[in-house]
Amino acid sequence: MRTQRSINLTLSLALLVLSLAGCAHVTPEADAVSGERAMSPYLRLMLARNEENQGNWAEALELYGKIDDPYALLAQARITFILNQPDTALAFVDRLIASKSYTDEALELRTKIYARKGDWEQAIRDTEVLAKKYPDNIQLMLFLANLKIIVTDYKGAEKTLRGILGKEDDESMILYTLAKACLGSKDYACARESLRKAIDGNPKFGPAYLDLGKTYELTKNPKKAEATYRKLLEIEPYSVEALISLTDLYISTKRYGKAIDQLIKLKGINDDDQIVRRLVLLQLQESRYEDALASLTGMKELTDDDCYYLAITYAKLERFEDALDAISEVPITSRLGCETVMLRASLLKDLGRQEEVIRELSSAWEYFFTRGSCMEAGYQLATEYDTAGRRAEGMEVARKLLEKNPRDPVALNLVGYVWADQGINLSKANRMIRSALKSRPDDPYILDSMAWVLHRQGKHAEAYSYIRKALKKLDSDPTIHEHTGDILKAMGRKKKALEHYRKASSLSKSPRDGLKGKIQELLR
Repeated sequence: MRTQRSINLTLSLALLVLSLAGCAHVTPEADAVSGERAMSPYLRLMLARNEENQGNWAEALELYGKIDDPYALLAQARITFILNQPDTALAFVDRLIASKSYTDEALELRTKIYARKGDWEQAIRDTEVLAKKYPDNIQLMLFLANLKIIVTDYKGAEKTLRGILGKEDDESMILYTLAKACLGSKDYACARESLRKAIDGNPKFGPAYLDLGKTYELTKNPKKAEATYRKLLEIEPYSVEALISLTDLYISTKRYGKAIDQLIKLKGINDDDQIVRRLVLLQLQESRYEDALASLTGMKELTDDDCYYLAITYAKLERFEDALDAISEVPITSRLGCETVMLRASLLKDLGRQEEVIRELSSAWEYFFTRGSCMEAGYQLATEYDTAGRRAEGMEVARKLLEKNPRDPVALNLVGYVWADQGINLSKANRMIRSALKSRPDDPYILDSMAWVLHRQGKHAEAYSYIRKALKKLDSDPTIHEHTGDILKAMGRKKKALEHYRKASSLSKSPRDGLKGKIQELLR
């Protein structure tokens, strides 16, 4: 077979002969026309093939278009298919089939065109015609089986594949495809058997290990899944797919430390930011904040989401100013806009900048409320207003929340608690808090509110049953401990009440004078 270089040389000589054969008295334009007409179809075909081989699709199509030959039609169909022009390619193919020239090649190409267009049924019909004519063509049968898998004809695919078993020395691809058909039918035993045979026949067939591992996962056998992925890593130590599969397995079985180890290995192979992001989330999950910080600060470019997680990391390390800096440029319109606002408010609160907390939440509430999103900003704003002694403003926020959703449990609890604390509208406050509790029966803050309104109504024993539930859910809240002390004191259990007052004081960053007074009273 001649090399590409020798073909090009032949074409160059042919063109030279044609140029020398022209008459000296003919004008250049006339000479070009004459040469065009005189050019041999075979020479034009050679030129077209040369342009096609070099990937010069437009030039090749132009040359093929001037050749009245079925092969030229096939070439044009092939090129337009490559250029992702399925309708044009189909028109060429149909002309070929009508001319009864290159029928098999045209039919094979048509199956691919229909597959690309998503017309799977027509692609199957065309492939079945070819399959009947060439039943021993393994690649054709595999293509037909895959088409049937796409249209969920798993039994049909299995029948096709079993029909070609025993016809090839290396049946790993047939068995691998058979496993896919079996998985589609949820015949896991068949899938496992096919994949094991594929691996026995070709021990380095990586995709079979991956699918076998997934099959073990589907049948709740994580130990065998892990062993399968590790076996693949023995064969291919740098298999990204195996490391990802093993990571996902560890995450699904809550072995986060091992998942982190796999992601660190994966990062060493492919330092992709998406891998780093998964690693960061797991490091935060496992409270490995210094590691998370190193991962984030080592990234090439931080997105808004990355800045948000960087701020969380700094906050966990109690570097609150750094955390604020990390999210200073994250806009409220970003994907994590609501979460960022709430985090900023929390950081400002940790820094004791109460007025800034209210300004941050107020601005966010104004933006989100009209859009019907981030109700959390409204809940927190109402709470902060109440804490700052601006109860009327807090109640106005809660009222707007209830106008939007009269069953909003957080808003119902907010209003009910304020009324209970003020000792007004106690019956209505009780009903509102009970309604909130139905929606969120395990919410410690609503349980605390229920206890508080019952205490205000003089039902101390019933109140105590609710406050105990609140404490089981949240033992670190100073207000819940102070309320527990108030209820126990009303029940005459002063020693126990003092314990809770002291716990409330130790949990508070700056204990209220009222709480200090309660402790002093019981100590006297």
